[in-house]
Amino acid sequence: MTDQPDAVAAAASDATASPPAAPPPTTDAPIEVLHRRAPRYGRFVLTGLLLGGVASFAIAIATRGWSALTTSNTFWLLLMVLGVLGMLLGALVAYLVDRRSIAAIEAEAAAARAEAATPRVTAPETTTPEAAS
Repeated sequence: MTDQPDAVAAAASDATASPPAAPPPTTDAPIEVLHRRAPRYGRFVLTGLLLGGVASFAIAIATRGWSALTTSNTFWLLLMVLGVLGMLLGALVAYLVDRRSIAAIEAEAAAARAEAATPRVTAPETTTPEAAS
């Protein structure tokens, strides 16, 4: 009876043991890497907010005394509207810049693929009768 647990343990250890993993193949060939320059959306949105704030300040100062609102209240009211619009405009500009960079990378990659796919044709060497003598 003591032989049976040892046989089961030995069979279990053989079943769980896996062959050693083969090392990954190494090549010395160059690897093509595409570098994508994506805009930072947060900076574009923040710039839009700041431009909305500057526009709000300028409008609040220019329209001083035109309404029952104080200059401070006019500024904050305009900032709520123009700040949000500036942020949306900044995000839209970042999106358009991002789409443009993606299109440029795709065009560059397509040109590289087309260049790699075209066979190199060389003209046969011709000799002139003067060169042969």
